Amino acid sequence: MRNFLYLSAMLTLCAGAAAAETSPVQKLVRAMVELKRTGSVCEPYLQGSPLSAMAGIDAFFSALNQPVPNPTNKAEEQRVGQLVKQHAAYVCTQKLLKSQNQYMNAAKLYMETKSANWPDAPPIIFPQWCTDPACSGY
Repeated sequence: MRNFLYLSAMLTLCAGAAAAETSPVQKLVRAMVELKRTGSVCEPYLQGSPLSAMAGIDAFFSALNQPVPNPTNKAEEQRVGQLVKQHAAYVCTQKLLKSQNQYMNAAKLYMETKSANWPDAPPIIFPQWCTDPACSGY
């Protein structure tokens, strides 16, 4: 509970300080939520499981006694679902690469500035989602 209050206070204080600036904690949390959202949209279209690769995110929130985010984007799911499977896999691969890069940058900054009592940014192993760049195996 103490960590929850600290996290809430930290996010509130940082949000009020300056709209354009965000703390490393905020950047990490936002990057993790966006990565999970993208993984949720793309789960049915890729070999392997994007959400399984992100299990460390769930552990991070659990370590802070916080609810584990399970974000969805129904509109995005519908748009991707209308594509040919090969194209959906390609689009998802591109979206995941973008989200992964944002996460890696946020995790690096967080690790450089976090206090000792906060958990480390979860290590996430990102596989190659398609066997070739065009995802033609679908």
